[in-house]
This record gives sequence, structure tokens and C-alpha cells, in this order.
Amino acid sequence: MSANATPRPTIPCCRWLRAVALLLCLPCSSHLLAQLDSASILPHHFLVVYRNATIPGDVSARAHAIGAALLQRNEHFGIAVVATDPTQPDDLTIRQLAAQPNVDYVLHDRIVTAQRMALRQTPLNQTAPQPDVLSAANLALLSGVHVHPIGPATGHHPPEPYQPAPVQTPPPALPVTPQPSADTYYSTPQGWAVRQVGGYGRGIPGGPAHGPWDTTLGQGVRIAILDSGIDATHPDLAPNLALNLSEVSQNPSTGLPSPCDDGLPQDQTGHGTWSASLAAAALGPGTGELIGVAPQATLLNIKVLQRMPIGPITASAGPATQCPSGQAAGLLSWAIQGIEDAMANRADVISMSFGTVVDLNTGEGAGLKAAFDRVTYAAAQAGIVLIAAAGNDGYDLSNPRFLELPAQARDVLAIVASTNPACAEDTHTGATCTPGPATLAYYSNHGTSLNALAAPGGSYPDGGDLTVSGWIRGACSSGNPATSDGPPSAPSHSYGCFNLGHTAYVQAMGTSASAPLAAGVAALLRAAHPDWNAAAIIAAMRSSAVVSPALPMGQINAAQSLTHQVQAKPANPSSVPERSWPTVQSRPTPWLVPQR
Repeated sequence: MSANATPRPTIPCCRWLRAVALLLCLPCSSHLLAQLDSASILPHHFLVVYRNATIPGDVSARAHAIGAALLQRNEHFGIAVVATDPTQPDDLTIRQLAAQPNVDYVLHDRIVTAQRMALRQTPLNQTAPQPDVLSAANLALLSGVHVHPIGPATGHHPPEPYQPAPVQTPPPALPVTPQPSADTYYSTPQGWAVRQVGGYGRGIPGGPAHGPWDTTLGQGVRIAILDSGIDATHPDLAPNLALNLSEVSQNPSTGLPSPCDDGLPQDQTGHGTWSASLAAAALGPGTGELIGVAPQATLLNIKVLQRMPIGPITASAGPATQCPSGQAAGLLSWAIQGIEDAMANRADVISMSFGTVVDLNTGEGAGLKAAFDRVTYAAAQAGIVLIAAAGNDGYDLSNPRFLELPAQARDVLAIVASTNPACAEDTHTGATCTPGPATLAYYSNHGTSLNALAAPGGSYPDGGDLTVSGWIRGACSSGNPATSDGPPSAPSHSYGCFNLGHTAYVQAMGTSASAPLAAGVAALLRAAHPDWNAAAIIAAMRSSAVVSPALPMGQINAAQSLTHQVQAKPANPSSVPERSWPTVQSRPTPWLVPQR
């Protein structure tokens, strides 16, 4: 980057990951990546991985015998999470746990963070719809907060038993009827990212009249967004939202307390809402200003990240100072629980825009890779397509020693960020949009070991609010209903859209857009081919990716994927396994809330 280039923008990191902001050199040294790996370890918090994926019935008593507490048991993966008192040395705890019968290995839990993004707010004088306001009672009904252990919520009903979909031929193309324009941002150049991956057709204004939406809009497919939550009151998302669940524990002894977030499923960072809107923002009048790639898919909000302070909370720097620029972060154990809950709620696709770097030269790093591979393999075998953002730190991950989880876990499709061909990347100050080829965004992690595909993430320069821009328009969060911006310690306050207050829409860039855009494409494929397993869907996305000289990996395109059906389908259709949904014995299946 030249000396007069615009400095690389970031959302500031949590205090324990401040090192991330320093790692802007390309490529980063092994020494710095190793430091980042160790910085993400959470002391006194452990993942206990059992042989044969079988957790013993007396695991709680075993933990208690060494002064630990059982926090979580993931029966389908054979992983238990335990915590100890801060006064107990970690090395002693690890030895004691590892010596117990049937324990394969013991690892520290890790802090994972949302992929950092640059932001641009919709001006206050820009006409934008106001989100529908849900009452506190209705929001409470939507909020299935996960507290260890969880019990059934009063008045909710368990989901209906899953009936495997019969093998079907692709549905006939839907009749194309011109639709009235109601989604302003989609119908302007601001909708470029959704259109670029194939979100168009059926006569909907803003894109070509014919395209993937002639075949399907994603109806009947469930996309689980594992992120910082979703704004359940947002008009673009509420029509498609069927589950609100939080894996966040703010227990001061065993969880990860934050003065910036109340831990409820409602998004108090903005990151999850933005990502979800790109995958499945609803279509039609009264549904906001956006359209997602799969606008009739069902959204499952599974919160695994929360807003964390930018620095230590002190007498001179309280939450009001440290929270507004805080970043979404959580625990790897929350992500594991989120994947299990996505399986229990019959997700078809999981979108993950968070990550952590691990060093495979360490026992911890190799163990984390093996443990997460166990989790993602089980989800893929249940028929779920797993998609993860590659990360926004510009790392060349070709060195096999270091990898990004979950993007490089088994059966996970990693997605890097590409740019807008109508606004070629130019990081110089004062640059304006000019056409050019889509390229790999300057901030995107990359490398052959990722085996990634590309989807729009955006880049500089930005543009106007309804004109061509290198950035990506998405929904953002207005925090808890009937609150103003501020620490949630006061019932009348909550945080919403990053450091922009309670804001309904925002322009941003990052691989956190790329992953949900790809998830939307996967949802269209699953809707068109309910008999395909996860591997077949990913194979179709790979075989149909659009290759260009300016982009070192293929770019996802739903239009091409839907025309590569025969090649992507397994050679022997009878070999496609029936989707197998786990029964989670340790806690009731989270309840599904009927679609609005």
C-alpha cells in the first residue's frame, strides 16, 4: 500500500486481542501469529474431549472431585466444558482431567471474535424505514436465553418431529410476474453484492428479470446465523426469523461477563444483523429496504458473540467509555453449543463470521483442530452446509502451521472477500468509483490451504447512499426495543449498531459479508435440491464458481450453480444418506417460535 493510501480501517478489538490491530503486515510473521494464538486462550476454562464421543454419566461428579464445575455437555460431539476457580493452576487441572477414564484430551477454551469490519452509517437525513417496534413481552417470547442448564420456556411448544424430505426433482421455474418496488436499497446500485452472487430474477426490480429466483427464493430452508444475535424488530429480518437463542453466559464465575451486552438474543453489536440481512432479508412491501440472497429462507438466530469493552473497566474509564467501540467476541465453547443447537433445530445451512487463529505446532492448537473437526464433521453428516468467513487480517495462510477456525475445520467451506466490479478497489484517499475487475479485497485472509471460494466483501472507495459504492449495504441493529444507546446496566439503555447508535442500515465491508452471501446461495441450492447432501451442495458451488484472471479463486454464483445440477449431484442418488438429526439428551431442544 502506498504512503498516501487510506489507513486500514478497523473496529477496535477487545483488550485481550489488541494484538490483532498490530498485525497489519503482509505476510505476518510466524512469531506474531504464534503470539495471537496464545492470546486467545481463556484461563480456567476447559474443553474435555472424550473417546468414542461418549461423555460419562458421572462427568459432573468427576469435575467436582477436582474442584471444577461442569458448564456444558455436548453429547453429540463427546465434549464437556468445565471451569475451575482462578486460584487453581491450569496445568494441574489439565493433568487431573486428562487422567480421568475415557478422556481423549483436554484443551483450553478460546476467545473467538467477529471478523472486524469498516463501517459507514446511513446519514440521518436519509429516508429509511423505522423498524417495527415489538413490545417487551413479545421480545421476551422470542428470547430463548441459554442459561446453564436450560429448561423449557413457559408457553412454548416443541418443534414438530422432523420428517425427511422425499427425493424430488428440481422444482419448475416460478412464473415471472413483475413485482412492485419496495426494497429501495436492493433496487439501486447498493444491492450489488446480493445480485453479484445470483440474487435476482422473477421480475424483481433492481436486477435482471430472469435468474435464480425464477427457480427458488429459498422457501423451506433454515439458515442458522451464529453471530452476535439478530435484531428481532428489524423489518427486513422479522418476517423470516423463527428462532432466537443465546449461548452467552455472563456468570461472573464461569462465563464471560460484559457490561456492554445483556446476553439476550437481541443483537447489541450490529454484526449479526448485518450478516443475516445479506443471507435472507425478506422480500416485498413492508419488509424494509433490502433483499437477501434467499429472501424466503427461515432464519435461526443463535447468539454466540456479545459486545465486549475495548479496554479494562476502571473508575476513570467505565462502560460508557469502553463499550461504544467494543467488538463482538465470545467463546469457542459457545460456538460448539451453537452448532449443536443448530443441528437440534434442523438447520440446513450454518453461517459463521467469526474466528480464531491456532498454531498446529502446539498441542493445544492441534487438539483444537481435531476437536472442531469432530464438531463440524458431525454437523455435515447431519446434512448441514457449514460456511465460514476466512477473516479480515490480510494473513497469507499458506503456511500449514497456522490456520483459522472455523474456516479451516473439516467440511467447512471458507469464503474470502472479493470487490465490486462497478467500483474497482482503490485505497487512495479521495478515490472515486470506476469500473474494474473483481479482485481479492486487500484485507481478506487468503492462501491455498484455505481452499476457499470468493464472495463479495467490498472495499474502498465508498460511494453515496443510493449510488455505486465499493462497500456493502446491510441492516443494522437498533438494540433492545424502547431503549437509547448506552450500557445495558440501565433498563432504558442498550447498544445497537457498532459505534453508530441505534441505526437501521449501514454500509460496511469484510468477509463477514462474504460468508452469509455464500450461505444464501447454499440455501437456494438446498431449496432446489432437497435430496442433495451437504457435500453435493458444496461441490456444486465449487464446480460452478466463476473464474477470472484477477481473482485467484472462483467466485460463487447461484445462476451457474443451478445450471451445474447434474455434475454436482452424487453419481448414485441412493447413496445420499438420510439426514440424521441428533437428540440432545443433556438439555431440551430449544423451542422454535412460529414465523411471523
